[in-house]
Amino acid sequence: MLAALVVAVSVSGSIPALSIALVGTGLLAAGLRSSSVRGVQLGSVGLFGAVVLVAVGSATTEWVLVATVPAALSWALAGHSVRLGRQVGTAATWRVEAVHAVSMVVVLALGGGVGYLVYRSSAGSSSPLALALLLGSVLAVTLALR
Repeated sequence: MLAALVVAVSVSGSIPALSIALVGTGLLAAGLRSSSVRGVQLGSVGLFGAVVLVAVGSATTEWVLVATVPAALSWALAGHSVRLGRQVGTAATWRVEAVHAVSMVVVLALGGGVGYLVYRSSAGSSSPLALALLLGSVLAVTLALR
C-alpha cells in the first residue's frame, strides 16, 4: 500500500492522474482486504493508468520512472501477498513477504537504473519511443520476477 501511495504522490501534479491513482489505490486496498486477485489487478491497472497519463503529459523521464517503479512494486507485492495468503494463511506470510519486498525493491532499482542509463546514453533527449521502452523494461523485469 505504501508503494501505491508513492504513485499517488508522484502523479499529484495532474488532477486527472491523481484521481485515477487514488481510485487504483482504493481498489488495491479492497483487493488486499478481501484477498481478491481481481481487485489487486484492477487497482494496479488504475495505478499504471495514472502513470501513463502523466507520461503522455509533459512529465520528465525521471519523474515517470519514479512513478512507474512503485506502481510495478505495488502490483507485484499485492498479487504475491494474496496468492501466498490463500495458500498458507495470512498469519504465516510476514517474513516471506518482507524478503520478497526487499528483493523486488533491489531488482526494480537495479533494472530501472540500468534502463535509465541506457536511455540517457542512447537517446540523449526525451523521445516517446525511448520512454515507452523504458517503461516496458520496468514492467518486463517485474513480470520476470513472477
